[in-house]
Amino acid sequence: EESSVRGLSSGGSFFEGCRAMARRAQSDGLEQPLLEGEWRLAAGGGPKREGTPVSAAVNLAATAMGTGVLTLPFAFARCGPMRCLLLLIFLAATTDVTLCLMIGAGRRLRLCSLGAILTRLFGAGGSLAFTVVMGGVLFLALTAMQRVVLDLLPMFVEELLGLPADSLRPSLVSLVVNVGVFFACMSKSYHSLRFTSGAALACLLPFVLAIVARAGTALLETDGEAPARLVASGASADGLFVAAPLLASSLCCHFSVLDIDAELQPRYRGHMFGVIHVVSLLVLPLTYGLVALAGVALFGAGTAENILTSFHGDAVMQLARGVLSLTNALRMPLIVMPLLSMSLDVLRSGAGGGKTVASAMEARPWVSVALLLALSLGTASRMMVLTRVMGLLGGTGGVLGCFCLPGIMQLCAPASERTKAKTAAAVGAIFVGALVSTATALTWS
Repeated sequence: EESSVRGLSSGGSFFEGCRAMARRAQSDGLEQPLLEGEWRLAAGGGPKREGTPVSAAVNLAATAMGTGVLTLPFAFARCGPMRCLLLLIFLAATTDVTLCLMIGAGRRLRLCSLGAILTRLFGAGGSLAFTVVMGGVLFLALTAMQRVVLDLLPMFVEELLGLPADSLRPSLVSLVVNVGVFFACMSKSYHSLRFTSGAALACLLPFVLAIVARAGTALLETDGEAPARLVASGASADGLFVAAPLLASSLCCHFSVLDIDAELQPRYRGHMFGVIHVVSLLVLPLTYGLVALAGVALFGAGTAENILTSFHGDAVMQLARGVLSLTNALRMPLIVMPLLSMSLDVLRSGAGGGKTVASAMEARPWVSVALLLALSLGTASRMMVLTRVMGLLGGTGGVLGCFCLPGIMQLCAPASERTKAKTAAAVGAIFVGALVSTATALTWS
């Protein structure tokens, strides 16, 4: 494992580390398949190895980046731009560490399924508890995406086609979207989703460019109000507790990272850690920082919780709002696929009836996908106010799963696999996750 960690900068030492781990696994009697989801490298089984570093990076970034970016200017205004920027960098580094710890755990155990890893480390009971919590968070995330599509996409289509307001039924528009999502979810791998993930990121681009351009224009004005707003944004000490959960939730992209890693072509296996570094330390914080600072430069202490509500009558931003609704639609498969996997894990851990249902769902995946989409759409149609509930569960269960769980995985590793650096990183990740979750619970109302 030490060699694999050094392999972040040296491909050769990485493969030497992999071979060493394989020899240790064989000596420990782990050469036979242990759980469903285990890599069977020698037999050629397991997931399809079609992934590339580009597809991995696109899918990882698209998993994290969504309409949550709209709340980040508010977080920066409440916390203070410079203070919040430092917090963003710190949480991005924590995200980077925890993603690497998850990949390390999966490769060490030769398992590519999060459910299989949880069962191996914590037994059936512990695995069930973790899976239920994270599955609930993912289902609420899917429901929130459905709600955004219901609210925004019909208005965007009406404006685009020049139709009268309220002439399109939101349920009909959403049904069309869900049909497209359904077929995308029939993909056999995350690598196959690289085009929808890339389109989701492209749909964010108009909004990012528009708000940055408006902030740049404001900063160039001679009155100096925009720079002053960046310095005096109405920040408070309590704003730190408001900003931490919002930032942490926007960085969560852990649910599918094991599957993405398992799908990489063998020749690209050494690149996964580099992909994680680029996405978590560069792409996400740079995008979030630009949008957040631009929002504060424009509106200062008056920055709204949803930045788009501040652009009344702005045709460009109205267009960006509509395109953002497409981002949610295109990101849905990235949520449905791990949610389906977790649902199957929960059913398998039950009695004989649950295992029978899981086998039936695996044999007919289209039924499972259709059921999840229908349930989330029905829930979204009946939950008009979802943002705060999603914020609570995303900032508690989501952060616990993405920050604390990888640290716990590392601490459960055999003594021979635990170095002082890894142990310190694991303890730090657990501590950060616990603090963010506590801040979420204390500030939620």
